Amino acid sequence: MRESRLSRRTYLKGAAALSGVSMTAGCALLDEDLGQETIEGIPDEPFRIAQILFESGPAAFYGEQAMNATDMLVDQINEEGGLLGEREIEIVDRLDEGAGLDSLISEVQAIAQEGEVDMLFSIISSAHVLGVAPAANDQQMPFLVTMPGTYQLFEENPEMDHVVRTAGSNAAGAIGAVRMAEQMDDVETVVTIDPDYAWGHDHQEMFETALGNVRPDIDVVESRYPDLGETDYSAHVSAIASEEPDLLFSSLWGGDTATFVSQGVDGGLFDQIGEALLIGDTGAPLLRSLGGDMPENVWLGGRAGYQPTYRYDEDEDHQQFVDDYYDRYGEYPGWGAYHDWAGLKTLQEGVERAVSIIGDWPTGEQLMASMNDISVEMPHGQHTMRGPQAAAPAVFGRPTEDHDFPVDHPLTTDFEFIAATEVNPPTDVPTMEWVEEIEPL
Repeated sequence: MRESRLSRRTYLKGAAALSGVSMTAGCALLDEDLGQETIEGIPDEPFRIAQILFESGPAAFYGEQAMNATDMLVDQINEEGGLLGEREIEIVDRLDEGAGLDSLISEVQAIAQEGEVDMLFSIISSAHVLGVAPAANDQQMPFLVTMPGTYQLFEENPEMDHVVRTAGSNAAGAIGAVRMAEQMDDVETVVTIDPDYAWGHDHQEMFETALGNVRPDIDVVESRYPDLGETDYSAHVSAIASEEPDLLFSSLWGGDTATFVSQGVDGGLFDQIGEALLIGDTGAPLLRSLGGDMPENVWLGGRAGYQPTYRYDEDEDHQQFVDDYYDRYGEYPGWGAYHDWAGLKTLQEGVERAVSIIGDWPTGEQLMASMNDISVEMPHGQHTMRGPQAAAPAVFGRPTEDHDFPVDHPLTTDFEFIAATEVNPPTDVPTMEWVEEIEPL
């Protein structure tokens, strides 16, 4: 390893990342009890990452987006010399979530014991992260979680010091939808449709509970729970259409959203409802897969402004990301790509912050501490970490084929932005306690 040689530019950049945030993390980085080893200077070998995502199964297209963005961004970081301009990143392994939770936990434990990986990165499934994150933490294996939104992650595991999550929790999507419905004058009845496992039931519970507080005049007249990976939605489409609700709320995600919407269009569902709020994956890949089947009376969105059209002309970094992704892959980035972009930006800022404080390369625990309570710039503005957990705003848009982008499918426009403070609980307040007491805007 070479001697520590921080340039003035690097030091000041790291110090800038520290300004305006709590000094407690800085103190923790200097705490002699934080980590038993020390690392002098910047290591010569690459910073090694094992990425966890779906490479098989219905959610594999999320994994493809995440892999695409990660490969592109790592190449760009390495072209500038790597982290701090001096240490390149290497993706040394990819673990397929399609293998199941038990297999993932075994692989993570083996990786930690071999000691050849510096960080676990990504992961898609909320069910998986609730098992993998505690296992990684038990092994003192740094884990930067980029996509799952389950609010239980840190509420059920409050002592994890080797895990950070740069994705907003699912409260932002569910409560964001409530804030949208709160402003709709012509809504008296709602039907919900959510996948039949914890993710879907959590969304439905948050949505219905909060809606009852802010708009008690709106009735949830029916809740539907199709199986994850359902291929035939005809019974659900018929049941929803028969209710003729003023509003449809859904947290279906991935291929389930595309299948449901396509079959709903064929069955005339969207002619029988007033509006729909879809908060699963609602980005460009979904719109590409649906083509002309996407109805116009829907709002697409949820946690964070992860749409290629959102503030494209106002945000140069976003425009560059969108253009680079399109030039490299011939399509526009989706949900998985944006989440991993946020993760890599946070990693860069965390490294710079840590080195500016301790003067040497951080240990794994020091690096994770350095990513607490900082912010990175994303298309929706400052993407802020509250401790180890990001607090995302909610952003919704309308699908339209009237756009200037070089694709022949709809993209989103006419965006509505809801601040993070309105769709996330205050720090240290359990999500459901906050939901149960939420007040109108």
